[in-house]
Parts: sequence; structure tokens; C-alpha cells
Amino acid sequence: MLVNKPVVVVGAGLAGLSAANALARAGHRVVLAEAGDAHGGCCSTTAVDGFTFNNGAVYVAVPSLLRRGFARLGLDLDAELRLVAIADPIESHLEDGSVVHLASADTAWVDGPRAQSRTEILQHGLARLRRQWGPVYRTLVEDVLPHEPTLWRALLRLGRYLPRMRGHVDSLIEDCFPDPGVQAAVSAVLLYSGIAPERLPATQIIGLMALLEEGFHLPEGGMGAVTDALFRYLPRPDVDVRLGQAVRRIDVAGGRVRGVLLADGERIETQHVLATTSGFDVVRNLLPPGSIPRRLARICRDAPLSHRAVSIQLGCSGVAAPGAFIVNHVPAMAHQWRMHRRPSSAPDWLSWTVPTRVLPTLAGAGKSIVELYAPATGIDTAADWSPDMTDSAVRLHVEALRRRMPGLDIETMRVVDPRAFAGPRHLYEGALYGIAPGTAPNRLFPHRSGIPGLYLAGQTTFPGYGVSTAVWSGLQAVDAMLQDDRRRG
Repeated sequence: MLVNKPVVVVGAGLAGLSAANALARAGHRVVLAEAGDAHGGCCSTTAVDGFTFNNGAVYVAVPSLLRRGFARLGLDLDAELRLVAIADPIESHLEDGSVVHLASADTAWVDGPRAQSRTEILQHGLARLRRQWGPVYRTLVEDVLPHEPTLWRALLRLGRYLPRMRGHVDSLIEDCFPDPGVQAAVSAVLLYSGIAPERLPATQIIGLMALLEEGFHLPEGGMGAVTDALFRYLPRPDVDVRLGQAVRRIDVAGGRVRGVLLADGERIETQHVLATTSGFDVVRNLLPPGSIPRRLARICRDAPLSHRAVSIQLGCSGVAAPGAFIVNHVPAMAHQWRMHRRPSSAPDWLSWTVPTRVLPTLAGAGKSIVELYAPATGIDTAADWSPDMTDSAVRLHVEALRRRMPGLDIETMRVVDPRAFAGPRHLYEGALYGIAPGTAPNRLFPHRSGIPGLYLAGQTTFPGYGVSTAVWSGLQAVDAMLQDDRRRG
């Protein structure tokens, strides 16, 4: 039986679509308010000049967790979309001209000086990592991430592994791989974090474990296929989708949620709001100042933001397809911090992805898509970033790419800088992951906000940075809401 007042879900990305589906299945009417003109958020695609570009998410890791999340909604992931395994995920080019190819512990190999002995070091070290961290990964995926994230649950399930979880990634890699070049290639797998290996908590080696245990995947048609599947499944008319309708304010009176005010002036009365936008944005922009619980205010003040970057996407021709989906040109591990700092000249070291290496149909015959991120450092807020900074970042990184790809012919280019990530892309302060990787669960925004009727989901509520975990954040926020309703009778 449907309740009288709808639940308002703010945001139609992965978390919002998952939440709206789960709420409708539980008998609730839902208003799904999305500020953008289309669903999908940072897991969507856009077609430009014959090229299909991803809007944010680059690949699917931990597909078993995504499959389990779809199953919670009564969906068969494999029936709804086709995930294509990336056969050659990563190749890293080293200072001595060697190339390290990473896929699995058994098939990884080194091409170049001392190839055989270094391949043995690489495979032995990866096998050792799997022995040490495979149980951690499987416990995390099977028994931690599918449940509401709390520090106590993490300690209970992962407590036996705590000794190996101390320290930083660089020490862990040095211990497993005695060859400096191999160290550089292995640490390069974690460049996406935006944090140098000597500062990245050892627990973030889970990003490498995801590759070794399950591999990386791309949905056929691009990343938007994931959110398209969730959008198709929304039961109408139980879910009223409002695209292009930003929420201006969440009304709180008498200590609980009473409604939301949309940007067009419409007010929707509700006793439940599930906000999948950034917890920072909810606290700073959507809640009345006098209603903010101390815990939320503290997290908003103290939680570290992730890195910012300029996204550069090129639709191009004139170059042969590379051998791998991710191509890295990296220095020694101790110097990889340089790749996370805004350069003053064309960088010697560069990392890019080529989705058309896996899905050629994202571009026309003989054409490719190349994506890279230029670090946007040296600013305190997204508003401090200027168009001149964007122009400089694009010019320098395209120059560096041309050195690596002679004959590159750029037919179209898409650029998203920190201001655009903070504005049209709705990422708080342009921070790509919201809260920085490696942050402890107790420093994330909780699903239960502390205001009766207000629940939070999305990337600032979950200790994971990807497609699968975003789906689960929406499901867990719904679980928290339904549990609270049952307690109140």
C-alpha cells in the first residue's frame, strides 16, 4: 500500500536511481528531482561529433558487487547490460624504456631490459599480494561493503587483518617488489586516487586487488548503460521523475523534515528526503543553518576533500590503437607525487585511458577516444580556478600527449574543469571523489543525518569510489529509512 506523501530523492545518478527503485519496490511513491537535464550524473555518456564520451566514471571495478546490487532490485545485471572484460587493462612505460603489462598475477609481464627476471619479480610479488590481501578484498566485498558502513563493522570483520593494513602503499609495494621499475608500474595502478604512494594508506591497495581478483570492465555502449538500465526499471507512475529541477531547500520544522522547495518555486510536502548529492552540499546549501546537527557540521568542517582535476577528452584519428586500456608513462615511485601537481611546462609523465581500445563502436572507423586528467592544484576552492588555468592545463597536457602520439589528429575536444565539476556536474568544490580516498568510515557522512526524515547517500557517505559502491550507498540509505519507519510503527 502506497503512503500518502512521496519520498523526495535528490539526484538521479547511480545512488539516486538505486534508491528510487528500492523505495518504489517497498511501496513508496517517489519524486526524483535531478538538477541536470538528463539522468545518470557522473555515470552517463554524451555523443559529440560521432564520438561517445563518458561523463565521469571510467570503468567498472568489482562487478560482483554491482551484480549483487542489481539483484537487490530484482534485476539481472547480465540481462540488462553487457559488461566487456578489459583484456589488456594497464601498460606502464618506465624511465629505462621498459613496459610493464598488468592484467592478472599469472599473465603480467615486463618487456625490455632484464625482461625475464623482472617478469618473475612482478608475478611473484602480485601472487604474494593476492595471498596477503585476497582475503581482505573478499571480506570487504562480501561482508562489509553490502552493509551500512560503520567503523565498528569494519573493525569486527577486518580486525584480524589490521596489522597488514597499517602504513602506506609505498612501503607495501617496496616489500613485495624489490625491483624499482616494477615498483613504479605497480604504484601507477593507483594514480587514479590523486594521492602520492607515500601518503596513500596501505588499505588503498584494494584498488589493485580489484584488478587482480575480478578485472576491470566497460559496459557496452559506455558507462551510461549502467544508469540507463536503472532508469528503465523505474516503476511509473510510482516514481515521478523531475529532470532539470534542482532542489533549492530542504524544509525542517519541529526537528524533522517537512518538505522541499524546488528551483521553480514548487514546494513538495514530505516526511522523507533522501539526498544523494554531496553531504557537503546538503549541509552548506540545502539545510536551514539552525537545523544542522553537530555531527554533520563537524564532518563538513573536517573531512578531507579528494583531488581536483581538469578532464580532457579527445575524439581523434591518425594514431594506432595502444596495446592497453590505460597507458602510463611514469617516473620512479618516489617521484610520482609530481604527477599530482599542476606543471608549469608540458609534463614528462602522463597517464591516459583509451575506451575505444575496448569498445571501438564508441567512435567511427579508424578513430579513437583518449581521456586524461590534468591535476588542478594550488587553489583553495573551485571558484579560485580560472579559464586561463584551464587553457594552460589543456595546452600543456595535449602537447605532452602529442609527444607520445606522433600524428595525433584531434577532431573534437571536451574539457571539464573544477568550476564545471562544481557547477553543471554537481561535484562539491569540484572534488572528483568528494571525500579523499583512505578516509576512515567515521569521517564520512552517515546515512542517518540526525534529522528525522533526512537520509544521505552518494560518494560522501561510502568508503568506496566507483560504480558498484555508489549503487550500494543508495540501497543502504533506503534500508536505514525503512528500518526507522518500522521502529516508529
